[in-house]
Amino acid sequence: MAKVVLIENDIARYLRDKCKPKGLKLDKPLICKVLLDVDSDAYKALDDDPLLLAKVTEAASKEYYDLVNGMVIKLRQVDALYVKTNSKSDRAKLVTAYEGFARKQFMQFAKDGKKAAEKAWAEVSMTKAEYRTYRIKAGVDLAIDGLNVVGGVASAVGTGGFALIVGLYGIIKTLIGMAMKIYKLAIEADKMQKRVTKNLAKIQKSFDKKKKELSGAKDSGKAFVNSLLGADFLPTVSSVKSDNEQYKNKIQGVDVGAHKIAQKLNQVLKEMDKISKMPDVKSSKKVSALLSKLQKSTAKLIGKIIDMQGQVQKGTAFQKQTAVAIAELETLQPKKWKYIQKGMVLTDIVLAGGDFSKAGETLLAVGTAIVTEVDKELLEKV
Repeated sequence: MAKVVLIENDIARYLRDKCKPKGLKLDKPLICKVLLDVDSDAYKALDDDPLLLAKVTEAASKEYYDLVNGMVIKLRQVDALYVKTNSKSDRAKLVTAYEGFARKQFMQFAKDGKKAAEKAWAEVSMTKAEYRTYRIKAGVDLAIDGLNVVGGVASAVGTGGFALIVGLYGIIKTLIGMAMKIYKLAIEADKMQKRVTKNLAKIQKSFDKKKKELSGAKDSGKAFVNSLLGADFLPTVSSVKSDNEQYKNKIQGVDVGAHKIAQKLNQVLKEMDKISKMPDVKSSKKVSALLSKLQKSTAKLIGKIIDMQGQVQKGTAFQKQTAVAIAELETLQPKKWKYIQKGMVLTDIVLAGGDFSKAGETLLAVGTAIVTEVDKELLEKV
């Protein structure tokens, strides 16, 4: 059985980034993994169909974020109480109470995350009969007692807008990594679409040479089609059908992934707007200028992703039309070949715009520059 990782996150880091505790510290990583143990057929299906993997991951992710966001709310409450009290025993009780709360949450997630992934698989497996025969088993890898909360001292350094910028950079870096995966998927889809187009042109050319004989033919069947159009005609039709199915999976993966990232980048833009108004950011001309650049670069990447989604829509229309044309050809009745009779549309879609990756690289470079500048200013304040 192979392992497919649906989620792999450091819960401790997530809590630090979201909560920004002033008194409590979470120094040790707490890695949470949601896994699928799958047989070779299921592994190949997930590898070939990004949409299938996205749906299963999305179901498990909902349970995961329900877990961690509940922990963030509780940590903020406990941290506020921790900072207010000077009693060592009361502070110790607060830490113990939070760890107990977290342990219960983890145990529940170990059940809920597993169930959610398996339920999602059961739902998507209904789309194809062969999926129902695959063996899969979900699991959650999380050290129940691994959370290490300790009492610290509130510090003025690294709080406010500067700290938020550093946290934001980590989110952007993750999103850019996801965007680059989509870009690679789009390149694969583009290559597949060109292959489909090339073979469709070959099919059309073969048909056009024998159009008159085919339009008046009373006979049909594999032997007749082979004798008239050549022995490679039907294998080419089968090849286009197979490639067109793969093309469909690729563009669905691009569409789902691009939509999610565009949404998250929009949220990041809103966060940047809030950060830009914070006193420690406004007081630094360099940081403010870099943040403005970061906002523009983020907006540019969102624009490129939206452009790509527009191309995906064209690709989807092309894929559906090709599927109908192939279904007509498979009837082996030339009089029913409507698409090929009027001439199939053979336009290349071009999913993978060259400046998509450049926009992502620019955003990452500006993000790196702003974090470097923030680090300098924080060191000066120490």
